[in-house]
Formats: sequence, C-alpha cells, structure tokens
Amino acid sequence: MLLGGVVLSLAGLGLVPLLPLDVVPQAILAVTWLCLSGREVQAFRRGYAGGGALRIAADGQVILQCHECRGGGWQPARLCPGSVVLPRVAWLRVDPPGRRPYAELVSAERQESEEWRRLQVIWRHIGAA
Repeated sequence: MLLGGVVLSLAGLGLVPLLPLDVVPQAILAVTWLCLSGREVQAFRRGYAGGGALRIAADGQVILQCHECRGGGWQPARLCPGSVVLPRVAWLRVDPPGRRPYAELVSAERQESEEWRRLQVIWRHIGAA
C-alpha cells in the first residue's frame, strides 16, 4: 500500500507539467503536491508501524495489537466510515487512539476460511450502522 501511494504521488507529479499553466504556478503546484502526498504517505507509514493484528468482535468492538504498548498489548480502536468488505478483499479504515487513522487492505485466503466468513457476517451487521 505504501509503495502504491508513492507511485501514485509520483504519477500525479508527472501530470503537473501537462497543465496549461506558466512555469512558476506549475512549480508551486508541484511542490505543494509533493508536500501533501508525502505527508499522507508518512501518516500511513506511522499507522502501519504502530499496529499489528486487528480483532473484530461479533458486537462490532475492534481491538488493535499495539507494538508501541508495553508488552505488545491490545488497545481499543474504531472502524471508520469508508471501510468495505467484499467477497475476497476488505479495505478497513482503522482509527487507533492517539494516532492518525489509516487503512488496511486485507484479503481472504485462497481456501474458504471460517474467519473470513465470520468477518463478512459481522460486517453485514456493523457495516450498515
């Protein structure tokens, strides 16, 4: 995901010279684009570095394994709007306390797993709320 963010940031930067603007506005836009996209990629990197496993309970409670916590403990987190669970892949937006929200791409195993089915059932109940 991080590599994709970097690649897309560079692709956006490559579009700036194609805009019908003078050189100075293009340079300002390019620097602004690099700063904003770099900030987002850095925020996602920090989000990934701080968290480990994610558990979603049947009642919708979410807990996140915290690498920064003493002993690698678990802390409550929240699923943000915009999370999506599909038959083979899920895009989960996680909001851990004290850190910026980040997104986690999760895919189903090749075989039909009971845990993935359980996630889909839970999501039918909490995803609509």
